[in-house]
Amino acid sequence: MPTSVVRPRRWAWSAAASAAVLAGSSAIAARGVPTWEAQVFSGLHEVPRSLDYVLWLPMQLGSAWAPPIVALVGWQVSRSWRPTAGALVAGWGGWWLAKAMKAGIERGRPAAELGDAAVRSTAVTEGLGFVSGHATVAFACAAVISPYLTPRWRTVAWVLAATVALSRVVVGAHLPLDVVGGAALGVLLASLWHLVVGVPTRTRRA
Repeated sequence: MPTSVVRPRRWAWSAAASAAVLAGSSAIAARGVPTWEAQVFSGLHEVPRSLDYVLWLPMQLGSAWAPPIVALVGWQVSRSWRPTAGALVAGWGGWWLAKAMKAGIERGRPAAELGDAAVRSTAVTEGLGFVSGHATVAFACAAVISPYLTPRWRTVAWVLAATVALSRVVVGAHLPLDVVGGAALGVLLASLWHLVVGVPTRTRRA
């Protein structure tokens, strides 16, 4: 008997909430860096610099290499094309959409917006900041694969995505709203994917 496919209402709510967060953060970022955001950045950025090397590996889960890795995991845990294709579509799609948003918002990275003294010597200074491509990819992949995971591994997926976003602020590559907007964009794309292709009612969660 073929497995039925459903489109849970929660993904519609998730898409709407993510779109609202993305729109709000974009409107604020387009006007520059508010004082409260600079203060949050300073607080997160003042952790020991030795953490930069510890955080390097987790941050790669937001790189362009992450979607094919998550696609492989999605296939292994579900034997379904949906999380496999979804990780590639939402992950890589988010990577390029983030670049397009950067060109539209035109807000710089912390070094450009707050001055070189505000960031570490190892921080990325080239390019634009809003939205964070790493945060977009990480949250898109986590949201795509989460319905196919057990509750414990689902939590791990979301914690790893949050670690990527937080790390980008800690190392001085992004401002807080950059990663908030990126996370919202990633979840939005994944939510739309689930609404379009659905989620099997019987999934091989692992």
